[in-house]
Amino acid sequence: MLNTTSISSTKFVKTKIDPEIHKTDEALKLKESCQQFESILWSKLWKDMRKTAMSISGDDKGRPYQQMEELSLEMSSEDLVKRSEGAGLWKMLYDSMIGKVAAEHEAKKI
Repeated sequence: MLNTTSISSTKFVKTKIDPEIHKTDEALKLKESCQQFESILWSKLWKDMRKTAMSISGDDKGRPYQQMEELSLEMSSEDLVKRSEGAGLWKMLYDSMIGKVAAEHEAKKI
């Protein structure tokens, strides 16, 4: 007989947040931080993929412009996230944390 255990599922509860909260300095800083996180993640991923590809091909030695290539990847990653909103990871992070910003904002009103 198999021993089974049940795993409870987690339900996400959407809370109503005043649209004005998204315009506060704290919310704007949170948005920027989340976008920077996603940008850094993409940049690191692309750098590691390029490094792996170069090591497989044998072209990873004596690359004089490697720093410029890395800088261009960082800039591209940042631009991707800000212009096209990236893969949306920043938005998921933002949505999961904006509730705390809203709660702190409400607490200041009291």
